Formats: sequence, structure tokens, C-alpha cells
Amino acid sequence: MDRFARCYQGKRRKVYAEETRYQQCHDRGAHHGVPELMRDTLRSQKTTKHGHKRLISVILQFIILFVFWLILSGHFEAKLISIGVLSAGLVTFLTNDLFYSTLRYGERVDIKTRLVLLQLWRFLAYLPWLLSRIIMANIQVAYLVLHPKMPIEPVLLLFQTRMRKGIAQVTLANSITLTPGTITVSLENGKYIVHTLKPPLAQELVEAKMQNKVATVYMEKKEQPPITRWVYSLEELKK
Repeated sequence: MDRFARCYQGKRRKVYAEETRYQQCHDRGAHHGVPELMRDTLRSQKTTKHGHKRLISVILQFIILFVFWLILSGHFEAKLISIGVLSAGLVTFLTNDLFYSTLRYGERVDIKTRLVLLQLWRFLAYLPWLLSRIIMANIQVAYLVLHPKMPIEPVLLLFQTRMRKGIAQVTLANSITLTPGTITVSLENGKYIVHTLKPPLAQELVEAKMQNKVATVYMEKKEQPPITRWVYSLEELKK
């Protein structure tokens, strides 16, 4: 009888222990939602921060495009300015995904308001220098075209930049194309192929002056004059 009682009490203790463990697990499960709420809060904060950075990229791209429009247009009537606003807004809407991903993911760059404003200011300071080069190149090209012998010497210039940011490389390519007498034919991994009417028109690229101006805008390291190669035919280019 005593043996049976001890066995019975042992089973009761075992059942009690199982019930206790179950209750503890249940209690932990009840409080499991607290960390989940914290994760939701952090996720919400991250989403808000992401939206803030996205808004900055939209504003930056719109301002850059609109300023370009004003410089190239040269007219400040209300009608033309409104067309510029609509055009800059439309291009921003269509291409901001690419612009933002290039800044944030392709370049692994964290978009910070202070840096964005600093780069915007430097870009605006770069535009007058670019405009002066466009005017000078216009005069040089006009001289070549109006000269009786038309002393042009079409040639391809090959060089590579050390700038790593995609937006810096694209800015350099567009600056080359905006300057009369030179056109960016190809850009791949920092390697440029530029067509010029005459080698002196691309002298600032040979001396890395334009590269360093763009590098200053986007906080890249300044570089020495690149190794260049002049190609006078497509056959030479294939070699």
C-alpha cells in the first residue's frame, strides 16, 4: 500500500512539473509580442528614414534638371519657366528610381542632408565654369567651320577616370557632350571614348582639368592626367 502511495505521489509530482513548464512556456509566449512590437517600431522608423532620403533625392534631381533647363534655355518668361518646371518634374518622376538606386545601392552611399546640400552647392558653382567652357568651345568650333580650309582633324580620344561614383562619371560624360567639338561616344566602367573635331578641343580632358572639376563636386579624389590614346580610325579602335 505504501509502495502504491509513493508511486501515485511520484506521478502527481511529474504531472505538476509538466503543468508548471507548460505554464511558463505559455507566459513567455504571451510576452513574446513585446519584442515583435519593438521590431515593428524599428521597422517603421527605418521606413520613415528611407522615405526622407528618397524625398531628398527627388528634390536634388529636380533642382539639377531645372537649373540645367534655365541655363540652356536662356529665357525667363513665365510660360517657358512653367514648361521647364513641368519637364524637370516629368523627367524626375520617370527616372528617380534609377537616380536614387545609383546613389544609395549602386554606390553604397548613405544619403545625408548635409552632404546632399554641399554637393548641390558645388554643382551650382561648377555650372558657370562649364558654361564658360561651352562659350569658348563655340568660338573655337565656329573658327574651324568658317575657316576657308576648315582645318579639322577628327579623332577619337580614349582615357579612363579614377572617379568611382556613377553620377560623377555620367556628369563628366554629359559635360563633354555639352561642350561643342567633343562628344562622349562610349562610357563603360570609367573608360571613355570621346570624339573630337581636333585634339586641342579635348586638351582639358588630357590634362584632367574637367575630371577634377567634377571630382570636386562629388567629393572624389583628384587625379593626375590620365593615360590617353588617340585613334584616327575604327580599325585602330578594334586593336
